[in-house]
Amino acid sequence: MRKQATKQDRRDPSAESARQPNDADAASGGILGLRAFLVERMAMIAVAPLIGLIAGFVLLFGGIFLAVAWTVGPKPFLDARQYAPFTAHAEGHIVESWVALEFDPSVLPKGKLYWQPWSKVTPCVIVEYGSDWGAPTQRGFCGNRLQFGDDFRLDDWHTLMPDVPFSFARDANGFAIQELRMSKTVLAWLKTHPPSIYSRIRPQPETAYADLRAAHDAPLDVALSSWTSPPQAIPLAYDPRHPETAVPAKIVENARGGAWWLGLIFAVIFVVPGLFVFRIGLSLLTGQSGALLWVLTALVLAALPWWGELLPRVVASANKEWASIASDMLDDLSRVTRFTASAPEQALLRGGERVVWKADEGDYADTFGRLHFALPDPAPKSDVEALAALRVQASQQVNAWDSTRRAELFRRLRRQYEAWQQDVQRLFTTAAEDTLRDARADAAAHRAARNFLIFASGGTYYEDQLDKIEARPQ
Repeated sequence: MRKQATKQDRRDPSAESARQPNDADAASGGILGLRAFLVERMAMIAVAPLIGLIAGFVLLFGGIFLAVAWTVGPKPFLDARQYAPFTAHAEGHIVESWVALEFDPSVLPKGKLYWQPWSKVTPCVIVEYGSDWGAPTQRGFCGNRLQFGDDFRLDDWHTLMPDVPFSFARDANGFAIQELRMSKTVLAWLKTHPPSIYSRIRPQPETAYADLRAAHDAPLDVALSSWTSPPQAIPLAYDPRHPETAVPAKIVENARGGAWWLGLIFAVIFVVPGLFVFRIGLSLLTGQSGALLWVLTALVLAALPWWGELLPRVVASANKEWASIASDMLDDLSRVTRFTASAPEQALLRGGERVVWKADEGDYADTFGRLHFALPDPAPKSDVEALAALRVQASQQVNAWDSTRRAELFRRLRRQYEAWQQDVQRLFTTAAEDTLRDARADAAAHRAARNFLIFASGGTYYEDQLDKIEARPQ
């Protein structure tokens, strides 16, 4: 036994060391493993934007196909079934109205101030109606969702969706009180950032908020639009068992005639490639496969009724720019059909920050805002008739002023015109002509009226033309 042990002890020590790694080898292996891990992580970080770009595009492409499938297939049948019991009718009156402005400053590309293309606007109303069941009921409606562009005009908006009226509240003159509502975050952003270089306001305001107010401060345009488009009632339909769920009668009419069996065939044509492509996008985004990926795909189908809200969020998790495009494309698909009904307090941005335009406030408060008007009966049928009626009433009031007030009015109108505040000048041309004809007005009033007509009225007047109508001041 002792000899055997001694013989074993004389064996080559390198064999033993080969069987048991030393500390240096362990340290070296640890360093190599850490290095490989870091390289792998850095590579993943480097390619993540590219993967997100590709995944976002694939999700967008597949998601739009699924949206089309839902719109032409199951949705019309479900709508027809939902509104089948809506056989009772009532007349709804708008008691509150606004345009909801949705904008997320965090999605705006870094360094950009041109925020309008990244924002959406939706008209909303609170409608009050009653019937045989008792006290009046209120319901909130929000309609078509559109992009808020530079050329967008609030006074042109007269429908929630086709054939469903919309109107702002009216003041004592019969003019619309335009109103935007937005979140506190959006309002704070507008007040703390300068306007974009594309602003049409000159001189350029200091903040995007001031630019927004100036861009929509057009009281004469609002007056013309208001007088030619009086507020209208909204015909409603409801289930007699649930009168609190009323919707515009036009919605019910469209739903009953919108279901068609051929739409289901088109739905299958779109849903098959859409689901296949969207599943590929989910795989790229989540890295999942097999059964779990099929579960996620099944959840996609279950979420189609809420696709308009969910798809941009899913795409945004991969790429924010593709998400914005997804939102725009979905809005285009539902441009004339988008509509939501809810309890009044749940209407979009009902409790939001209010930005209001009134005729006696803003840049024109000391010109247009000093006058009072009464809607003619019958109401004007065109802008030409409305402007003529407004000019007559404006002239009657200005003619009753003394020469000092008239001179200051026309001088102020000229200063506004030269400062690019040019919305109301055409209203006062008749008043200026009448001042020139008025021998009781002094020379200063005549001179101010003449200069206004030649240089700031927006029309074409010449000295010899005005000489013919001017009466020498007494």
